Amino acid sequence: MQKTIRILSGLLAANLLLAAGCSAPDPEPEAAPAYTPAETEASEESVPETAPEETRPPLELPEADFGGAPFRISCFDGTNSVPTIQPEELTGEAVNDAIYNRNTMLSEKYNFVFEAVPYGTDYSAHSREITAMVHAGDDAYEMIYGHVVGTCNNAILGNYMNLYDLPYLNFTAPWWPAQSVDEMTIYGKMFTITGSATYSQLAAAKVVFFNKDLSAQFGLDDPYELVRNGEWTIDALIDRTKNIYQDLNGDGNRDPDDLYGYGTHPMQNGFFVSTDTPILSRTEDGGKEISVMTDRTVALVEKLYSWYYESGSVYLKSSVADPNGYAERFATGHTVYSFGHITHAPAYYRDSEISYGILPQPKYDTAQEKYIAFACPSLFSVPITCQNTELAGFVFEAMTFYGYFDIIPVYYETTLKGKIADAPDDVEMLEIVNDALTVSFAYCYDNWEGFAHFLSGTVMNFTDTGGNKDVASVFAKRNKIAQKRLDRCLKAFQGE
Repeated sequence: MQKTIRILSGLLAANLLLAAGCSAPDPEPEAAPAYTPAETEASEESVPETAPEETRPPLELPEADFGGAPFRISCFDGTNSVPTIQPEELTGEAVNDAIYNRNTMLSEKYNFVFEAVPYGTDYSAHSREITAMVHAGDDAYEMIYGHVVGTCNNAILGNYMNLYDLPYLNFTAPWWPAQSVDEMTIYGKMFTITGSATYSQLAAAKVVFFNKDLSAQFGLDDPYELVRNGEWTIDALIDRTKNIYQDLNGDGNRDPDDLYGYGTHPMQNGFFVSTDTPILSRTEDGGKEISVMTDRTVALVEKLYSWYYESGSVYLKSSVADPNGYAERFATGHTVYSFGHITHAPAYYRDSEISYGILPQPKYDTAQEKYIAFACPSLFSVPITCQNTELAGFVFEAMTFYGYFDIIPVYYETTLKGKIADAPDDVEMLEIVNDALTVSFAYCYDNWEGFAHFLSGTVMNFTDTGGNKDVASVFAKRNKIAQKRLDRCLKAFQGE
């Protein structure tokens, strides 16, 4: 509850800051009038005060002057990723302006220049370019913001620094996602990480949405209390949805116009992470080993199979051509609960007529200690050719600190349609998700050769026609190539 109060206080201050720069605060950022530079130019001190000082620990960075040096970031999928790192201008959109103001404050205070360099959407080509840069000894970037698979492939090629060797990075601080840091650290090394320098990891987090009106209509208990009490489990989600189906159009067929208890696509792997069903496990020496073939895995797969394909209450009609069909069904009130990413809220639900809530993905059972929020966005790394490591570490730490306190809360607000005062429960849920964010070493370093995408095209099909729940046969067919991939990754972390 104290965390929720911190966020609400931060948002109030954020709204006051924005109101000071324009004629009125904007509850619907997409419809906001454009700001003029005179109205929106933030002072050096204004942005850090977005959240009250007493709610945050100090940022322990020394005074510094980097003499106008460029902080250069190569950004995969640049059209989409560059604005999350370095917007071109103030636009009146709340998150855009919070990022712009943070960067302006930092660059003016510490005398450096942000240079976010866009790259296209071919992650393999981006990875090859980084490798060529490293082989040429080219000091072209202080940071790489790369595709999750491509970045990790670069890491095992030796292209990136051990982030623990960079100055100023305090990975024990609350603004770094603790579960992600632990997960991506192998043999005491970490070559790539995500975090609150951008809101992208939170936006990519896999969650469960629910329709508040339909939930009440079916007499379902308050899911928020289940989350708070540690009782939000995969069985709880299944029990709330497995008996819900209505043939709304009366044609006798289960089709998109009917009402279902749950909507998803069967290949989403988030439940493996949220239920703490490991693909790989930590070894005593700090490495990883394949551990997917367990009773827990078999039980989870069989549970999902029965729910998806036998209950008749799950909408699965998504396809490669229409991967987000389930989100569109939720937006039109055709599913009570739905799998989703947080980014679906502004993309699909902001302008819909539904009243929705956001929940973390469920735990395996009540014995599981923590909620785990799986998100694999682009990842940050520092190339071994970077010469100005002082600048790289300093700016990365500062971006992450101010992102955590001054940008993530604003993203909460825009995600919830600017109605924070009407949705304190959902703010609390978003905080639970944000504090439980984790990437997965197994997924990031898998390169589609291991067991990370265990459901994809093996146990489950990307259709509603059924799948193969024989975990043992899938394991037997994949184990050799999966072990070979893992051995290659571990060798790279052991290094010299």
